[in-house]
Amino acid sequence: MELTRRSTFRPFQFPKIEWSWIPVSLFVGLLVLLLAYPLALLLIKSFVISRPGQANVWSIRGWVEAFADPNLALAIGNTFYLAFVRVVVTTILAIFFAWLVTRTDVPLKGFIELTLWLGFFLPLLPMTMGWIMLLDPYNGLINKGLMTLFGLAKPPFDIYSYSGIIWCHIAFSTSVRFLLLTPAFIAMDAALEDAARASGSNNMGVLMRITVPILAPAVLASTALGFIRSLESLEIEMVLGIPAGIYVVPTKIWDYIHWEPPLYERATALCSIFLGFIVLLIWLHRIFLRGKEFTTVSGRSYLVRTFSLGRWRWFACGISLLFIGLMIVLPLMALMAGTFMEFFGNFGTEKVWTVHHWTAVFADPVFLRALRNTLVLGLGAGVVGTLLYSLISYIIVRTGMAGRSVVDILSWLPWALPGVLISLALLWAVLGSGEYVKLLYGTVALLVLAIIIKEMPLGTQIIKASTLQISNELEEASSTAGASRLIGFLRIMLPLLRPSMVAVGIIVFISAARDIPTVIFLATNQSRTLSLLMLDYIADANQEKAAVLGVFLVLLIFALLFIGWLLGLRRSVVRS
Repeated sequence: MELTRRSTFRPFQFPKIEWSWIPVSLFVGLLVLLLAYPLALLLIKSFVISRPGQANVWSIRGWVEAFADPNLALAIGNTFYLAFVRVVVTTILAIFFAWLVTRTDVPLKGFIELTLWLGFFLPLLPMTMGWIMLLDPYNGLINKGLMTLFGLAKPPFDIYSYSGIIWCHIAFSTSVRFLLLTPAFIAMDAALEDAARASGSNNMGVLMRITVPILAPAVLASTALGFIRSLESLEIEMVLGIPAGIYVVPTKIWDYIHWEPPLYERATALCSIFLGFIVLLIWLHRIFLRGKEFTTVSGRSYLVRTFSLGRWRWFACGISLLFIGLMIVLPLMALMAGTFMEFFGNFGTEKVWTVHHWTAVFADPVFLRALRNTLVLGLGAGVVGTLLYSLISYIIVRTGMAGRSVVDILSWLPWALPGVLISLALLWAVLGSGEYVKLLYGTVALLVLAIIIKEMPLGTQIIKASTLQISNELEEASSTAGASRLIGFLRIMLPLLRPSMVAVGIIVFISAARDIPTVIFLATNQSRTLSLLMLDYIADANQEKAAVLGVFLVLLIFALLFIGWLLGLRRSVVRS
């Protein structure tokens, strides 16, 4: 019998494609394009001395000239000194207030928490204007009152100083860290504190020896974030620092960008300081936490209980109300009074009070254009950003797509970047690209993109927390009925996430209205917002109109916050 030989030939087969990688890969690519590309381009362009749009001329001249500036060392020292003092002071205050509100029986804790929470959204520039009204060395109400009362020859306070800059940052910086620390205090098991008290420790000893050390990850994270936010601070340093000859790195970058011709290579070289320090900060944070245990919530049920302050209850309440009245209410009242003065802060004129500045501002077409830009910016960033954050949260929480952890990491990146760095990076990304991309420069659309990037971490975390609370059963039922994942996302997830999405949209709108560092290098006269217009008024010594804009901004933000409060904005933020 003849044996036939079997053929071992196998046709070529293309490798199997994992289709689930494609959507997430495209999305990761989009995030990299929005976040990593501008930063990489920023570093590369620091070695280019030609103007944007011209052929690249490579050189290290920008680095050499930037770091050869004899005033740069002082500016760097000022930047880190102001940031360090501010972070130390406000972290101590934030820990104290978060402990009072979450772990003690202090009276009026709801009011204290609400007011400190609102302080997070107050714009810095109007609050600074209020302090100028009070602590100006020549016309400040507090200075003049103390000089008259005690017969002083010189004013005791000067807002145009290192201490004045730090003072104007305290309310906002404390509120930021309070907002970040409060959820950690709430989640901590009270049994650990009970054990310390049973061993004879008092309340303050428990706070310093048990609570703060155990919450070290949250404290360090809020401290690191506060340091980064302090490095980006620009508006207060411009208004109070430049008149006193106090320069910081962001104001040096501002000077380089606004020289004629602009010295972009020097500005981008200075940004390397930010990037280097941020990398160092992250590395030190990881080194400190490595190998240590900070578990406060386990599988067993844990206690959440407040502790009695005894006779110190009303004293602690009084300190809290004094802080709120002094740091938040007082400058707002001074700012409001300044809008009705003929000359801001000057009571020595024949005619002190007037409403002329209000009518002049509202009749000014420049104000109307800035108001329109602010509204378009807030609505655009709020709507588009919220939809983007919802999609990011959905990919991270609900899908099994490979690479979703990369998306999660990228969504946190903007919190590690100062706003002024985001602004300059986008400026280079636009000016260093093709002709059609360059058309974005000076448009509100570019400002929308900057705000969306800046607020991505907070917006994503709020919506992600809400997504985790929604059961998978609803989507499983939709899938069983034949609906695709996209249909399930649009018809089930988005309606259920609507309250959190509205809250995030309001937060992003407020950020767009109050932000200056993130958009300062991207806006032109045709696209500047109310905050930028207010900064221009101050630079032109038109403080009366600046005060009117400040009050208008505060009222606008309060109106948005009231709407957000009705929709549960605070609960959404705390849950995240």
